[in-house]
Amino acid sequence: MVHFLLKRPIAVIMAFLACVIVGLVTYFSLPVSLLPGIAIPHITVQIQGDDTGARELENNVTATVRRQLLQVGGLNEIKSLTRDGMAIIQLEFDYGVNTDLAFIEVNEKIDAAMNTLPRDTRRPKAIKASATDIPVLYLNMTLRSDRPYGPTDETRFLQMCDLADNVVRRRIEQLPEIAMADVTGIPGQYLRIVPDDTKMQLAGVTPDDIESALIANNVEPGTMTVRDGYYEYNVHISNQLRTVADVEDIFISKNGRMQRLRDLCSVDVTPDGENGFSYFGGKRAVTLAIIKQSEENMDEMKESLSQTADYFSKLYPDIEFSQSRNQTELLDYTISNLVQNLILGFILVFMVTAFFMGDMRASIIIGASIVVAIIITFLLFYLFHVSLNIISLSGLILAVGMMIDNSVIVTENITQYRQKGRSLMRACDLGTTEMITPMLSSSLTTVAVFVPLVFMSGIAGAIFTDQAFSITAGLAVSYIVGIMLLPVIYMLVYRRKASRRSGHAVAMRSVHEGKTAKRVNDWLDKWYTRIIDWCFAHVAVCVTAICLIIPLCVVMFYVLPVERMPRIDQNELIARIEWNENINIDENAARVNRLLDQIGLDNDVDMHSAYIGVQDYLLDAGSELTPSESEVYLRTLRPSLVAPLQIRIDSVIKASYPKAMVTFSPPENIFEKIFSSDEPTLQARIFPADRARATETESLLELDDEISTATGIPSSGIALHNRISLVIDREKLQLYNVDYAKVEGVLRTAFKGNTVTTLRSYQQYLPIGITTPERSVDEILATTIVESQPDKNGNKAEIPLSYLVKSHRDRELKEINAGKNGEYVPLNYYDIPAPEQTIKEIRAAVNRSDMWETEFSGSFFSNAKMMREMMVILAISILLMYFILCAQFESFVQPLIVLLEIPLDVAFALLTLWIFGHSLNLMSAIGIIVTCGIVVNDSILKLDAINELRKAGMPLTEAIHTAGLRRLRPIIMTSLTTIFAMVPTLFTHDMGSELQQPLAIAMIGSMVVGTLISIFLIPLVYWLIYRKNENKVHHAA
Repeated sequence: MVHFLLKRPIAVIMAFLACVIVGLVTYFSLPVSLLPGIAIPHITVQIQGDDTGARELENNVTATVRRQLLQVGGLNEIKSLTRDGMAIIQLEFDYGVNTDLAFIEVNEKIDAAMNTLPRDTRRPKAIKASATDIPVLYLNMTLRSDRPYGPTDETRFLQMCDLADNVVRRRIEQLPEIAMADVTGIPGQYLRIVPDDTKMQLAGVTPDDIESALIANNVEPGTMTVRDGYYEYNVHISNQLRTVADVEDIFISKNGRMQRLRDLCSVDVTPDGENGFSYFGGKRAVTLAIIKQSEENMDEMKESLSQTADYFSKLYPDIEFSQSRNQTELLDYTISNLVQNLILGFILVFMVTAFFMGDMRASIIIGASIVVAIIITFLLFYLFHVSLNIISLSGLILAVGMMIDNSVIVTENITQYRQKGRSLMRACDLGTTEMITPMLSSSLTTVAVFVPLVFMSGIAGAIFTDQAFSITAGLAVSYIVGIMLLPVIYMLVYRRKASRRSGHAVAMRSVHEGKTAKRVNDWLDKWYTRIIDWCFAHVAVCVTAICLIIPLCVVMFYVLPVERMPRIDQNELIARIEWNENINIDENAARVNRLLDQIGLDNDVDMHSAYIGVQDYLLDAGSELTPSESEVYLRTLRPSLVAPLQIRIDSVIKASYPKAMVTFSPPENIFEKIFSSDEPTLQARIFPADRARATETESLLELDDEISTATGIPSSGIALHNRISLVIDREKLQLYNVDYAKVEGVLRTAFKGNTVTTLRSYQQYLPIGITTPERSVDEILATTIVESQPDKNGNKAEIPLSYLVKSHRDRELKEINAGKNGEYVPLNYYDIPAPEQTIKEIRAAVNRSDMWETEFSGSFFSNAKMMREMMVILAISILLMYFILCAQFESFVQPLIVLLEIPLDVAFALLTLWIFGHSLNLMSAIGIIVTCGIVVNDSILKLDAINELRKAGMPLTEAIHTAGLRRLRPIIMTSLTTIFAMVPTLFTHDMGSELQQPLAIAMIGSMVVGTLISIFLIPLVYWLIYRKNENKVHHAA
């Protein structure tokens, strides 16, 4: 085949040139994204229960819906969280489940549950998690005139809110690149009517009369058609309230007197009971979360959004527009760095080959073949719909080092044949043909290591499909280029030189090498001979060393800490604070501002914002805040400042507010969403032993203290809140002849919960409510009067509420958590040193009380599962490699010699990780698995050469030595090229490189040692096994 191609060089070059041109064209149309397009298998169900307490909502709604949802297919885990007024059920499916079908099934189950829910329940809403729902940036609008941490100008702020909602948001949503602008920080408004008690009593008017008058005066009978001759008119009868003046002018007649509403009550538009604020840089803000259209280009979106913000800044100079939590930078920076690392790696690799070959032309041949291979690989990316992302690009960076191996081996082999005096054509033919089989099996062993990775469960498998694809594609293309294109280019480049010189001059090695390269090669040969002679002289020492390294591998597995993904240095932090007290929203805001003031942000933090209380985002499923919670976002100047800042915040909160609970997490980006890295290391779920009994708060707190004492580690705490329960005494209602609905209505009015009707103005709809001035619960009960039903004579009695209603206070769980096995109380533990020990201690503490049971979950378990899978995959990979090598060597023993290298390399890879302070995670494990595939290649080439020489009749020891010298240069070059391709990742600090660093360190560690083992120890083992056969042959002779 090679001979046939060498006869037709122009046809070969044209065919490859066509592929390169198509490859270049497709490169520019490849989609660029941060991570592969993975369907996130999470569905969230939101339940609204406007005025329902957590316990009632859990019993009547959440539990029913949750039981229905348990029947959905492919469900991995279900968790629900119920609070006052709202509940969230989170469904997690196995990766690979079709989320669209699961979403349909979830909606069917919700519909089925609706039949058994209370009649006035709103239908729960299902939301499918999507990587595109994560805001790419936040746009904050603040007033320039406001001072940080100072009071806000209410009137101007409300005007800015109108502008944000009606103008800015609509304009941004019209941009083609933007799917949605989700807004928070805009207070609702309502029309408040506060009756004047004295004037009302004098006029004999009750709140019921006002309510009736409002409803009667706000009716829309509709339109009628009237004919007048041959004309026809639409007559519109309008009796609707349109403005505040309309409401004030309503007449109320009672006891023969007619009065206007304004004479008896004050009427004004006020912010609706505010439950949440948004702050930016210490100023009250309106925040827009910008969500990008999934297919649109990130750069174009950024550009058009900046133009829109600049336009509004000029138009409204007193409003400040600023961007925060910008993820577009992350993507640009990461992808450009990875492309840069790819180019840098390529240049380093080129320099290594030039240095060893000593012949610039040979290096250019190798360089050209790799460039061709990379460009054609992009064509395969396009054909198989793989985007350019962190994972596929890093796979390509890995592949460059391996791709060059094929070219180096072929070039080196052709050169050796020419040194033996073969003609150029013959050398190209023989040199390439000889390498077809060993190169194929070395490529196959590398791929064999990768393919099983695709079968990992969960997110790891979904992600590594891209990495496995880019390496497999890269290797396949470079193999084809190496055996088809490279010999043709070699022949064309050296043809002119060969024709000018005589055959003898060509045969000399120095023709192909510069003086430096010759010196280097002679020096290498000399040292190789010395070391290999020493190894053969001290066989016992070498064998003992091999036997000692294997247990080291096992020990290191237990010493290294295990994580799911490498830690990524981020300069952003979110502190979520639960004050654990019944504070109102203004006190919450004041505390957050005091906190930010106290921790001193000047030197370290260049941007900060805060969400205080309930936010209005539509898509913020699962992370809603309550009025006594806050979320503070901080961006530091450098990643190293995050940890000290975290400690400062923690100590300030603990000192001032001992009840408060604070948790820290990185801001939500697509990476966090997919790898859920804020999962606690360990979560103890505490169940009541008798499921029918309600959770007793006091005994639960005692248990928490006992567990903290037993483990010596405080848990993240249990959130509680105080609640006032009002109980209407039905016996008294009968006694005083009072209607239950009447008492309920009076209570609602007294506690500001009574919306009577709606003011439909021309631009907006405002609810109209009758409220009373603020008073404490006891005051309301003592001073509020209820009228009884008329007796036989038509007389009504006035009865104080305190006669009919009793109040008592109690403490209860702020949120109710439940899973597949019913309700539980979670105790979370983050970053604990010995999870197994902690589990034993918690279990012992819980078992001492017969009231509670426990079960455990957390990242500790999922990481252990992942590592078990990794072990199985490593075993499968080694088995596959064994099969491939058996087929190549036609022997059962020789593959074992090659595979002996794997435990030795793994031991040094783990040691390197430990020395550099990295953990054993997905990335470093992949580094180790990949290296197993690459390092074996050196030994395959070595054994192949020994076998060929022995077939030609050379004695064993001489065959080992000659093959060693012949393969020395290609082995060192291929190892160095793989190492140098990975070096640039060690010195860049973006997200992609930090993901790759553990992988690179593991690879470099095992490649360095693995190369030495291939060169010196593998031949020794080969000799030990085959010397007896050799002796027999000698005796026979």
